[in-house]
Amino acid sequence: MKKIFCLMLLAGLLGACNATREDLGLERKVPDASKVSEQKQLLLPPNYDLRPVVPLEKAAAVAENDA
Repeated sequence: MKKIFCLMLLAGLLGACNATREDLGLERKVPDASKVSEQKQLLLPPNYDLRPVVPLEKAAAVAENDA
């Protein structure tokens, strides 16, 4: 009985602490409306289908291996 009372007392003390409730996720954090900003939409580059440039030495080595 004494253990149950101590556990209930401890839970009550921890639950009363505001920081503990935030850490446990029991209290919802509402964002400040003045700090919320709209993000810009991500866009693809105009020539997204272009392949990267291959250096001449590497292109020659690949051509030799293919032949």
